Amino acid sequence: MNSSPSAPTIWRWPTLRLRWVLLALSLFLANGVWRAMTVNLDLRASGFHTPFWEPLVWELTSAVMVWALLPMIQTVALNAPWKTDQWTRFLGLHFVGALLFWGLHVGGLWILRIWIYRAAGWGLYDYGQAVYRVPMEGLKDVISFSVLALLFHLLEARRARQAREMAAAHLETELREARLQALAAQLDPHFLFNALNTLSALMFEDLPKADHLLTALGQMLRDGLEAEGPTWSLDRELGHLQHYLDFAEARFGDRLQVDQVIEPELGRVPVPRFALQRLVENALKHNEGTPGRVLHVLVEARRVEGLAHLSVSDDGVGFLEGGSSGLGLDNLRRSLALLHGDQGRLLMGSGSKGGALVSLRLPVGDARG
Repeated sequence: MNSSPSAPTIWRWPTLRLRWVLLALSLFLANGVWRAMTVNLDLRASGFHTPFWEPLVWELTSAVMVWALLPMIQTVALNAPWKTDQWTRFLGLHFVGALLFWGLHVGGLWILRIWIYRAAGWGLYDYGQAVYRVPMEGLKDVISFSVLALLFHLLEARRARQAREMAAAHLETELREARLQALAAQLDPHFLFNALNTLSALMFEDLPKADHLLTALGQMLRDGLEAEGPTWSLDRELGHLQHYLDFAEARFGDRLQVDQVIEPELGRVPVPRFALQRLVENALKHNEGTPGRVLHVLVEARRVEGLAHLSVSDDGVGFLEGGSSGLGLDNLRRSLALLHGDQGRLLMGSGSKGGALVSLRLPVGDARG
């Protein structure tokens, strides 16, 4: 039985950004100057009066070579992360990387110093006995490679953590959008049944009115399907509400009177889709069992202390003590919480005429999501 071929290893390569490249070069050059001063002082303490430019060249060439090899060290760190099931790869790549760093560093600084000495007319550069110099450099390079590799591992871990956090935040935003869309798209099936019954009754009694209501119903369904996002302007909400009221007035006739008091400057305020429709729908549902009397409904939109106050009140039976708020208001409350957090609130109470009062508090600025 043939085993399936393993997936090819995809190598990751560092992304070089000019700002960070120049910053690293500046840091390494500054470190080279610092080390040159310490070497110069050490030589003088030992009785050697070596010109300062010599240790300066030694240390700066070493620093420049380490800087030039940073992408190689970062490549090792990117392609050999520490994982319990890949420790052989981790150790192998770091071992090979350390050898390469050692060889390239020593060879590079040696060539640079020979070239600088020759170009400056300082004579032949004497590296000393290689049998001692090269192992000495190797001992230092192991430490330098390990420290720099650890730094790149920490930076990569930080980048990966930030990427996970951003992905989680993006997913949370998408889930919130999906929840908001689902909440906004819910249309009470009882309304559809009542609307169809109303249309059926008017078809043979008042054809122009039936045609008008059919157009209103089509627009309401189109609002639910075509609106982008969980919010729209208050003006659009009022237009949608009017289509709903056309059906409500056709159904209840003279037993329903709806008044609206809207501050014009609030027309562009974003509000949850179908918010006012749900509030009016809630008022009608709670008062369906009281025939023989006129139900007065007042729709208001006012600006109070930087917040938009949207409310629907009636003079009906009000809320029953201990009764539930209903699915429509529960969905609206969740929508406000998702959109505005603590700034979005739905309040229920008694109106000035003894009926029910439901009001929304939401910021006048843009909604989240």
